[in-house]
Amino acid sequence: MKNCVVEDWLYADNISLKQQTVVLSALRGCDGQSRHDLSKKLARKIRCTVLKNAATSSTEFMQDLMTLDEVRDFAKDCDKYPVHYYIHVIHCCEIIGYKHNYENTRKWFSDAYRIMVDALHLRTETEKECDYRLRDGVN
Repeated sequence: MKNCVVEDWLYADNISLKQQTVVLSALRGCDGQSRHDLSKKLARKIRCTVLKNAATSSTEFMQDLMTLDEVRDFAKDCDKYPVHYYIHVIHCCEIIGYKHNYENTRKWFSDAYRIMVDALHLRTETEKECDYRLRDGVN
């Protein structure tokens, strides 16, 4: 799409509308945290992966500067974030990790997903399970 702010990979045929919605719901950092908080840094990484940059100059709004070590720190401190927010970010990273068209991006987000899930002592979903859970046409 020519005039769409969303990157083309996000509306590919293999990504349900529900999965697109989950990804878009994670574009903000956690409310109540400083702009230097790791949740904000992760939000900037997600934005630069999901959105086309409409700014003509460099901006902090979209930066791909977060490391997996910082994701580990973010996950170790997950108790300071609302669970609802944290789960949105987990699922967003999961979908990017399964669906992005670039292998390096998929790998980074897949690793981030596993780190965050492990911090809650949960089991990761397979791509097939994620696709089934977030299929269109069911509540």
